[in-house]
Amino acid sequence: MKMNYLTKLTWGTFVAIAITISSCSSDDEQIVPKAGTDGFFIVNEGAFLGGNASLSYFDKATQTMTNNVFVNTTEIPLGDQAQSMTVFNDKGYIVVQNSAKIEVINTTDFTRIATITEGIVSPRYFLGVNNSKGYVTDWGADGVSGTVKVIDLTTNEVVKTIATGQGANKMVVVGNQLYVANNGGFGTDNTVQVIDTNTDAIVKTIEVGDNPSSIVADGNGDIWVSGPGKIVYNADWSVDEASSTAGFIAKIVGDEVEVAFTMPDKFSGPSGLEINSTGANLYFGYDGGVYTLETEGIGAGSSVDIQQFISKSFYGIDLDPSTDNILGFEAPNFTSAGTMYRYNENGSLIDSYEVGIGPNSAGL
Repeated sequence: MKMNYLTKLTWGTFVAIAITISSCSSDDEQIVPKAGTDGFFIVNEGAFLGGNASLSYFDKATQTMTNNVFVNTTEIPLGDQAQSMTVFNDKGYIVVQNSAKIEVINTTDFTRIATITEGIVSPRYFLGVNNSKGYVTDWGADGVSGTVKVIDLTTNEVVKTIATGQGANKMVVVGNQLYVANNGGFGTDNTVQVIDTNTDAIVKTIEVGDNPSSIVADGNGDIWVSGPGKIVYNADWSVDEASSTAGFIAKIVGDEVEVAFTMPDKFSGPSGLEINSTGANLYFGYDGGVYTLETEGIGAGSSVDIQQFISKSFYGIDLDPSTDNILGFEAPNFTSAGTMYRYNENGSLIDSYEVGIGPNSAGL
């Protein structure tokens, strides 16, 4: 489920004079493409309370998109509000927030392996750390009581709950440390918490900007985190500009904030922070476009130069790690099909494909 304060991501740079936009999709129940390194999944969030979340699959070899692969294979609906999907050890972990579950599928034939529901309340993101252990962030029933659930991947059961800040959201692992961005959920938070993956104990809490939502690691193992800031309202629902805060991007080195900068537009924060395969370039949505930032050479006292990369409005972004192609997900509304756009690493449009309702990310 996307938060109201997150800005929609935007994309575009229709650079080519002769770019051909191709669109191909199929809902045929008989089509079961092969998953794995030759393609990737698309998470279609669906409408809130609509129960129409779905999963699509893009086959790179045939350049085709197949929609509804979960329901067509399992003969059951995916559920309400698919938030994210992570592929780990040839299994796909689909996090369905409003249905309070994680569907585990085989990425080779899309068959259902397990459904994790016990101990899951309002899950957001999954991250696997070894063959027997994974983590899932959870907002709790009230949308603010953040936790990280420890999952035994051999039994697909929640075996431990770690209390975090409000709205535990995206995670990244570096070495034996798990970094959790606490984006506030339906409240407000300003912390990243560090968990020792050997003991599952919180070893440090790092203050950053308000509502940190996305977090990645660069090629040097340093941590980058972004957040939209917060908007404070007066009693008459006008904006209290003095109390509101701008969005930010921060760099964490040695578990300390080395550099942080706020965005010039107080009411348009960065969202969807992603990083390329070399860990050298960040991509994020901001103020009507997708921007990029080189990670090298930025330290304490550095000036920061963000550049608009492409300019088209999108609901979500991702990067294909095998090609560094940028994936943009457009949701015109939450009643009809969305579109996935692919751009090359220079920002030129490659093609586009029809997907399900409310596409928000790729399952990679």
